[in-house]
Amino acid sequence: MIAALRRFVTTSAAVALALLAMIGTAVLVSAPRPAEAASANSAVTVSGQGPYANLKVTVSQTRDLVNQVLKVTWKGAAPTISDTTYAANYLQIMQCWGDGKSGPDPEQCQFGGSSAVGAGTGSQAAGAYTNTRQLNYGSLEDGEQKLPPPTKTGNSYVPFHSVTNDVSQPGNWNDFYDVNTTNEVPYARTGPDGTGEVYFEAQTGTEAPGLGCGEVPDGTSGATSGRKCWLVVVPRGETEVDGSSYTEQASGMLQSSPLSASNWKQRLVVPLSFEPMGNFCPLGADERSTLGNEMAAEAVIRWQPALCQSKGKTIYSYAQITDDTARAKLVSGTPGMVFLGRPATGDQVPPDQRPVYAPVALSGLTFGFFIESQAGFSAPDSVRARDGARLTSLDLTPRLVAKLLTESYQDGNSRFAKSTEGNPFNLARDPEFLKYNPGYQDLDFGGALGDVIVPEALSDSAWQLWKWVDSDPAAREFLSGTPDNEGRYGDPGFAGMKVNPNYKDMSLPREEFPKSDPFCQQFADHPDNPLCIQDKHPYANDLHSAARSAARGDTLARTTWDATTQPPAYKKNPPQVAGKRAVLALTDTATAARYGLVTARLQNAAGRFVAPGTTSLLAGQAAMKPSGVAGVEEPDPATKSAGAYPLSMLTYAATVPEKLTKQEGHDYAALLRYAVGDGQRPGVAAGTLPEGYAALPASVRAETRAAADAIASRAGASQPGSGGGDTAGGTGGGSESSGGAGAPGLGGSADGGAGVTGGAGAGGKGAGANSASPSASANPAGSPSTAPAASGEALPNTPDWALGAVRYALLIALVTGLAAAICGPVLPKAVPRLVAGVAAWRARDKTPGNRGR
Repeated sequence: MIAALRRFVTTSAAVALALLAMIGTAVLVSAPRPAEAASANSAVTVSGQGPYANLKVTVSQTRDLVNQVLKVTWKGAAPTISDTTYAANYLQIMQCWGDGKSGPDPEQCQFGGSSAVGAGTGSQAAGAYTNTRQLNYGSLEDGEQKLPPPTKTGNSYVPFHSVTNDVSQPGNWNDFYDVNTTNEVPYARTGPDGTGEVYFEAQTGTEAPGLGCGEVPDGTSGATSGRKCWLVVVPRGETEVDGSSYTEQASGMLQSSPLSASNWKQRLVVPLSFEPMGNFCPLGADERSTLGNEMAAEAVIRWQPALCQSKGKTIYSYAQITDDTARAKLVSGTPGMVFLGRPATGDQVPPDQRPVYAPVALSGLTFGFFIESQAGFSAPDSVRARDGARLTSLDLTPRLVAKLLTESYQDGNSRFAKSTEGNPFNLARDPEFLKYNPGYQDLDFGGALGDVIVPEALSDSAWQLWKWVDSDPAAREFLSGTPDNEGRYGDPGFAGMKVNPNYKDMSLPREEFPKSDPFCQQFADHPDNPLCIQDKHPYANDLHSAARSAARGDTLARTTWDATTQPPAYKKNPPQVAGKRAVLALTDTATAARYGLVTARLQNAAGRFVAPGTTSLLAGQAAMKPSGVAGVEEPDPATKSAGAYPLSMLTYAATVPEKLTKQEGHDYAALLRYAVGDGQRPGVAAGTLPEGYAALPASVRAETRAAADAIASRAGASQPGSGGGDTAGGTGGGSESSGGAGAPGLGGSADGGAGVTGGAGAGGKGAGANSASPSASANPAGSPSTAPAASGEALPNTPDWALGAVRYALLIALVTGLAAAICGPVLPKAVPRLVAGVAAWRARDKTPGNRGR
């Protein structure tokens, strides 16, 4: 039986990897650039002119850009008039292409797509064209504007000219962008003090093909930068294009488009420099495949360009897969190197295999949010004055998270569902939430904040999240069916919130986020197409797409019935409008940082609310406990360490050395040495550690170097006729010292870590470790070192080139997300099903809580 299971596992892994091969493992990376060109201090401030002379706008980063979020702040502006309709005094922000030195023309700007949701943030008033490309406004005329030829409807529009010289049909939408893809900010609110801020999504040629930012002309090689683009800010005051006041308009608000000539001449422009899109690794170089979970994605892809430009010039390709698929690959007989959160255990590992695990990255799982203050009906004026301002605090307990993940709020399911009848609509209506978040007391978010955008695929991160929930007595009590109605939240009239009965006594922990409530809302005009949970609250493809969606105010919901399609179907809702955004997403700390999401503070077992940061992640790592597998620790959600972030997670690189050739062992060992060398230096350049990760303590890095030595020394040992191992690349059969054996400059140890010849990995706190490096024993695991330099350990010099934010490879995942928006989440469903045999290794939950697909 066991032998048959192993054959099935191997076959499952082969099938999964064959699928990945068909998809392709190539990554988009960027060309090298001088180290001094890093973007750490590339913020730019520009000033307005004329009536806007006091306006100063600052863009947080203007160089080395990828698809990411930029913080745009300003001061010296007049306060916005009417936050609900944006009558006057606001900014309009857009991204444009253009090769001219003074900036782009209106024809080159991505704007007008948001007009599908109406003007302002409330209902559209007749005659309001402020978020369109239209240039004629009835009796209101711009004397400086020469109108383009009108369409059949009699309207004139600014045409959109793409970077590829395609000219769109007249109108607000075209083949290059629409309401769901544009990054324009049509209404940016200025507060009573004259200041404001927005988080603007910088888009590359992948997300915005009409702009082509970052693209390099065909045939160009060695480019150090891609096509430049522009951020354009058009300030709007209280007068119209003809000099009249907004109060004189029939709608009582500004009418004209920012692309109209009189408005356009007041623009502020900021040049944006993007990383080049392309592959700069040496052609013909050896390639080593790596596969892994998305907790490692930002770090691994950032390291890859530095490695392929080093002396060895080895290319380390990377493909994102589920943890179960990674474990299947690890024991398949052709392990390569995989990245995962938990080890293979028990009879998953054939008796002739000894996996080696090496910690490479410390990050965390988090709830990123984009919530703007929205005053309730009876809110005081002081609260109303903050309407549209971004909120920066959110505290969550394990029980509150359990409520969000079990469709127990009415707005996380349906207000018509009997299963949640009597429960609060959403977080902001829950007395327990308000107890910990009193700042939300007078706010009302409509139908939002009833759930969290979660990924569909199986994952170790989901397992750890549920384990944290399960470790909390109050959360466990709630999931067992006990209501939280003991009057302890200051509302004696509250009848008590109960778990959705479809989740009662669900088995925990688990690797997925079920959507179990079968309720579907019926409609008289399309009775054969009810609105179900996966339409109202669909899955994201992964943690990365969840974060990007939240940053855009996009809930991913499909609730708008479209009878014109064939066949008729629910179409995707546009992103929430400015000032009314309220989205929660489960993501990882590195991706949350990339997309500018604020992260929630989570309550740990000591009763403290802790935000994910370097100090709290390190405290969480220090509190980890042995997993039962040598060299691997697991998070301890029950730790009483006051400063520990409860969802701190270590990502491990793993392989089986005896199943590698000597050269493969040498190359993978070099990758590990780099990962815990220069790869632990925080920064924005290629080869550094992205924001959202905490640099590993010295003792943990010593464990990884020892694991690298073990891999290098044991690789090739079981290969027939190896004669002590292949010596390609000058690699001997013995233990390699750090940085040796043809791997200089790859972040090796300065102290020459001892080789590990027995056991499955380095020592440290892991139970059953057969040996440990001397460095590890000298520095107990959990040392509070926050960065390699702080530990006093020598590190190799940073290469004389660097690359800012090479996270471009993750655009592959984003493209997959875009395809899923059109074709459905095919890939996330396919991979877990391909490894269904792997899931059978452990006892899976057979009680209510399946996915309900």
